[in-house]
Amino acid sequence: MTPEQITLAIYNLALIPVVFFSVVFLVLSFLGLFTDKKIGTINKKNRKYPSVTVQIPSFNDLVAIRCAKACMAMRYPKNKVQYMIVDDSTDKKIALELKKFSKRNNILYIHRMHREGYKPGALRDAMPYVTGEIIVIFDADFIPKKRFLEEITLPFKNPKIGIVQARQGFLNADYNLVSKFASYLLMIHHTILMPINHRINTVFFCGTGGAIRKKAIEDAGGWNANSITEDSDLSIKILAKGYKNVYMKLETPSEVPITLEGFLKQQMRWTYGNIRVFIDHFKKIFFTRKFNIKQKLMISYMTMGPTIAPIILIMTLAGLSGWFMGDPQLFELSQLFEFSINFFYTAGFLIMAGITLYKHKSLKEFPKLLLATFSVSIILAFANSVAAYKAIFMKNKELYPSKKNSWICTPKQGNANYLKK
Repeated sequence: MTPEQITLAIYNLALIPVVFFSVVFLVLSFLGLFTDKKIGTINKKNRKYPSVTVQIPSFNDLVAIRCAKACMAMRYPKNKVQYMIVDDSTDKKIALELKKFSKRNNILYIHRMHREGYKPGALRDAMPYVTGEIIVIFDADFIPKKRFLEEITLPFKNPKIGIVQARQGFLNADYNLVSKFASYLLMIHHTILMPINHRINTVFFCGTGGAIRKKAIEDAGGWNANSITEDSDLSIKILAKGYKNVYMKLETPSEVPITLEGFLKQQMRWTYGNIRVFIDHFKKIFFTRKFNIKQKLMISYMTMGPTIAPIILIMTLAGLSGWFMGDPQLFELSQLFEFSINFFYTAGFLIMAGITLYKHKSLKEFPKLLLATFSVSIILAFANSVAAYKAIFMKNKELYPSKKNSWICTPKQGNANYLKK
């Protein structure tokens, strides 16, 4: 076989799983068109106000002050709320500022002298100090609206509700192409996937912007300090205990990464962590009666979906190599027709993203989505391929070779504004 024939064979082989995932995207997009409408409002009659602990995990995040101020402004009976900053800061000046702010505002400030287990370790160590029946968690860059607590606690009047996850909004999506693409990915997740998860009871806690019943955490064995996607790990364990997880279209503004490095490291951590969650809970997911077939399939997709990244990368490289090595008669009618057919077969993600933009009345942004898809996403496919490989074949190795751990806290743009003050 000639080099051109070899690359063509590799391309066609890689095309098969890519087309499969594209069809999955199309099916999910179709379901998402109708499922989202079925998420209604919760009945507010005869409501009760459960006691709540609002936790703000922080690591050298001075912007946690902004989040805490927004939290204290939320409407809720003051005698029912405990505020807590769970701080792992290594910067002594930032830790001191957070401590001073907490003391002035009657916020419980917990600062660890170590970072064992990182964010899930900090949340685990804070559990003995939690007084609320419901734990609401915000990453430091979130700015909850005044009605958030009143709304997010409503479903918990049903004792079988374990998690209530709210929708994520964005403060800085327009900063650059990286922030745009990061926001598009999260928009797809919250607009298409989460409503489907709500319907079949596979809602995952997103690590922030949501609420969890304290008893559900305890029943599930607590936070797993060995997981770098502790939210997915806990979600599966809570679902396995028979709880129902809920999704609400209650949007909370937050930040997305603005640098390529920050975005890639965030995505790599999510890819590595979710694949490890699937591997760790594989027997529980597939070989027990804790989940029905729909749940098994959706949990598998939510955790193992990133494994398509290396296939996409191989298909892209093989296609480009074959095109350059051969005689690329791109503008011949037959070549254009073949290209159009292959593009349609693999355009499931773009169609899903387009439907998401349509539902957000933002279809005018589709050209930016295309640009990001054919630039940032190619780099992302390479990064996620590395993360997927390490998750499956090198679980005892660190995700980031230059770091001593696999947990990297995503830089928050808001910190810069507070540091200037």
